[in-house]
Amino acid sequence: MGGDSQPEEEIISRLMDLFTRLLDHQRTCLETLELTYSQAKLLWRLEANDTPSLKELAKRCGVDPSNLAGVVDQLTERNLVRSGPATHDKRIRIVRLTAEGIRLRRRLVACISQDPAIHALAPKRRDQFLEILREVS
Repeated sequence: MGGDSQPEEEIISRLMDLFTRLLDHQRTCLETLELTYSQAKLLWRLEANDTPSLKELAKRCGVDPSNLAGVVDQLTERNLVRSGPATHDKRIRIVRLTAEGIRLRRRLVACISQDPAIHALAPKRRDQFLEILREVS
């Protein structure tokens, strides 16, 4: 960036560049694990032993529950999640990871966490970067 730009502009520009590289890395991980972006997002937002309702899980993913139902069905077909009625209210559909889903989620998190741009930082610099991210997010 040129010398005339404001620091804020350079920050945004560099964040956008980093975001683009992160997305490229994420895409590689998803291809390796044979997951769509929507499937990966659902797995990322669903922890082991977690049993949210479809509505709650959709909220975590930032989508409408009707858009998430098909993704849940796809992951159910792959034996990565199970879904069914809640014991306390049969009208509520809950979702949980299977043992295979837990294993794949661990692989997903491990793969994405090994982003070359972040992983190349020295541990002290990573800690500083994390501290800054915590301040602004």
